[in-house]
Amino acid sequence: MNKTRNILIATSLAVGLSGCASTPINHFSGTRPQTALKQKNVTIVTDVTDGQFQSGCLFAVTHKCREATFSKKELVTLYEKLETSALKESGALAEQAESVPATGWAIQTSIHTLPPSKYEVMVHYDLGKTLSLGIIPIVGMFTPRYYSMDVTLADKITIYHDGKAVWEKTVPVHEVKKISASHFSSDGLHSDAAEKAYSDAQTPAVADTIQELGVLLR
Repeated sequence: MNKTRNILIATSLAVGLSGCASTPINHFSGTRPQTALKQKNVTIVTDVTDGQFQSGCLFAVTHKCREATFSKKELVTLYEKLETSALKESGALAEQAESVPATGWAIQTSIHTLPPSKYEVMVHYDLGKTLSLGIIPIVGMFTPRYYSMDVTLADKITIYHDGKAVWEKTVPVHEVKKISASHFSSDGLHSDAAEKAYSDAQTPAVADTIQELGVLLR
């Protein structure tokens, strides 16, 4: 009887952990214009201008190996997915490009570190907490790995119309968030929780941009 009960507990925990990330990661949930952007074509251009990047050996014992960063590609891809979602929710048609076009509307975002930080996004593996909870019988088998995520960056955002800058703003983003990743899913750096934390941190910057674009298009 006890053996059966333990199996049921373990199964329930596994299912619960595997289903934690039910909300779409890059779905924009901020305030958006209702009419001004409908059927408008908007080009989005995003780049990363500085920062140091390191990855690998998240689960090693040494301090250096317990830290990892999003790559430039991840910083850009996740931001553009969020921005595309915001434009789509506002009725606009988004197109990604490498540079600002000579005609039409465009949003260029340059992501850079917020001094004195050297990293836009740093994920720290909490080895002590993970190990201490992992020794709990049955429950420990399904305990997530624990991390701390630092987002320390600034977004320099410029809106262009027909190749000319018509609005510019730099939005600082500084958040620290505790996250976890299931043993049955990806590691902390590439987990849904890490991607969602980054997207949540970037939502105010995207919201400001979409609101201002709506004003310019009235």
